[in-house]
Amino acid sequence: MKSWRSLSTKTGRTTSTTSAAILLVVLCAVLTLGWAAGCEETGSESTTESVTSSTVEGASQAGDITAFVNEEIKAGSAIIVVRALQPTFQPAMPTQRLSAETPTAPGAGESFYQAYVRVQNTGIKPLRVDPRHFACALGNAVVPVDPTRSGPLPRSLLRNASLDLVLTFAGPAGFEPMLVYEPPWYKGVITVKATTPAESTTTTKSE
Repeated sequence: MKSWRSLSTKTGRTTSTTSAAILLVVLCAVLTLGWAAGCEETGSESTTESVTSSTVEGASQAGDITAFVNEEIKAGSAIIVVRALQPTFQPAMPTQRLSAETPTAPGAGESFYQAYVRVQNTGIKPLRVDPRHFACALGNAVVPVDPTRSGPLPRSLLRNASLDLVLTFAGPAGFEPMLVYEPPWYKGVITVKATTPAESTTTTKSE
């Protein structure tokens, strides 16, 4: 009888120990699954916030954009405004030029065209702005900036910083200029016209 009681006691203790071990394993598994789910939710929220804050609300993320002078252009994380775009006989000189060489006079049948542009970065990442990424369409010709009359030097804009550009082009006279902007950080071509359709209609009627 003593041996039977001893065996029964040992069996009871073994069963209790096994049950406790199984309960501990199940509890650990539940805690692990809950922790993993919490990590996934936190990660997805962080990703969503970073994507949202890196672009301007209502901005175009890709594709060609056509706008007019004084119209606010939203492209990616940038806000671009062309404040003036017109032909000129005496172009203004920027404080800091792309080239320190002596400016030359336009050739026969050529004229200067000048644009005043402001670019602002609203994103978290720095935005590179280079005057050489601009060009001017004059009829069938597309001319680059005149580095001796354009500036300032390329610059990386931090969040909410802006840069004012003076862009000068020398090309065939007698055309209405169109500013063309192809920055590497935007997948598309941004074109800015000097006059709006309403202005063009008014000019035609007055003539």
